[in-house]
Parts: sequence; C-alpha cells; structure tokens
Amino acid sequence: MDDETNHPFKMISDKPRELTEDDVEKLKKQTFVSDFKKNKLENEAQKNWDKFYNRNTDKFFKDRNWSPEDVKLLCKDMDFQADLTYLEAGCGVGNMLFPLAFSYPSLKLQAFDFSKNAVEMLRKRAAEHNMDVETTVLDLSKPIEVPVFSRKANFATLIFVMSAIPPEKFATVVANMKDLMADGGSLLIRDYAINDHAMIRFGRESKVADRFYTRQDGTLAYYFELEELVELFERDGFTCSNKEYLYRRTINKEKGVNVPRAFVQARLVRNC
Repeated sequence: MDDETNHPFKMISDKPRELTEDDVEKLKKQTFVSDFKKNKLENEAQKNWDKFYNRNTDKFFKDRNWSPEDVKLLCKDMDFQADLTYLEAGCGVGNMLFPLAFSYPSLKLQAFDFSKNAVEMLRKRAAEHNMDVETTVLDLSKPIEVPVFSRKANFATLIFVMSAIPPEKFATVVANMKDLMADGGSLLIRDYAINDHAMIRFGRESKVADRFYTRQDGTLAYYFELEELVELFERDGFTCSNKEYLYRRTINKEKGVNVPRAFVQARLVRNC
C-alpha cells in the first residue's frame, strides 16, 4: 500500500489509462470475496485502520512535501498567507497537514480521522512543534449530526481517503464535507484511479465490488473514474474548477520494478 505522492507526475490527462493485453488477462482472474467477508471487512474497517497505525506508527506514509507547491498551483486565487482555516479530512498522522502548516504558518488547522491511533499520533507531533491543531476522531462515512469544529474550513483536502470508504457511502462523505466547509471554500482531492497498477495486481478473492478491493491487512481500496468522482460532488453543492488524471511510473531497478501508476485529482468549490 502506498500513495506514491512524493514523486513527480510525468503526464496529466483527461483520459483513463489504457489497459494492456496482460492487464486485461489479470483482471479476468480476479474474483469476489464472499458476502460474509464483505460484511466483515466493512464492519471492521475502523479496527483494521487502527491496527495499521498501531503496527506502522507514523513511519509508513511520508510527509507529502509536494503539497505546498501543488496546492499553490491548483489554487492560484487563494492567499495562503491570509487568515484561512485548513481541514485535513481523513488526516492519518498529518502527512498533508504538517507540510502545509510549515509552509503557511498563518493557517488555522483542523484534522480528523476515524482511526483514534492516527489522531493521537498527529496530536503528539503537533505538541512537539507547539502547533495548535483542532482534532477529533470522526467517521466520514456516517452522517454528521452535531457541529464538529469551531469554524468552517476555507480549504480542505481529501488525500487518498475516499478510496478507503465503501462506494455506497460516498454520498454521505460529500454531504459531510459540504457541512464542514465554508461557502466558497475549496476542496482538493487526490486518490486512486481506474486501471492503476495497484488495481491490476489484485488476485483471487480480493474484489469487494466493481473497482473496490481488499488488501491483505483488511483495509479497502476503490479506484475512481474521474468524471464519477466529480459528479458525486457536483450533485450536492460543489462546482469543479479543475480535474485530471495523473500518471507516473514506479521504478526500482534493484527489484526489477517498472509499473504504471494512475491517480485522479480535482479541485471542488463549495457553492455559496
């Protein structure tokens, strides 16, 4: 499992990656998990992510040091030196939040995740840097019924978050993000795209649903079509200002690895 975000993208496109003949054959061999296992995976999603962070602590994902520059390019109309509230939704241990906070110290910071272990690690690191971060443990796939933070976010990110959520709960995710954000606020999303190598390499008894898979550790991964992602938000009060597929290759000469990676990226603006 890796998000592959600390390396430059070689290509930007509005089209999904084309499958090779070998890819097609591998996809044909994939089979579905049983209904029992599917229900178990979805019911134990939070526990599996808690186990993940307990096992890997904050060492698995690296800080997304590309984020300040990419955010600036994607949101040229925003002044990140101004008095803005930034929310890292599905924060994990804060790999997006901390690089942005270091680059733009005037940001007011908010973060949540549904793994209590991840949130505790973020709080500890924030304290080490004497950084004020408003945090909570929250399941984004369930309706928010009470106010979560003291302020609405002017800018928010969902970085490899929605892919870990069952697709039938995407509408709830969108409604929750709308509730957490201020009018005119911008939401930046980056996630796994259809035909990514990681999707192709899943084997038998790994499919939970179409383009939705389980990893060996019980965490889940969905692979998006770009238009599908954008339409989810446009149906519920967001306007898309930028959308694209991002492509690069993972190369490891020592291990003989040279594989294509594919991601989706979009900037959505909450309608006033």
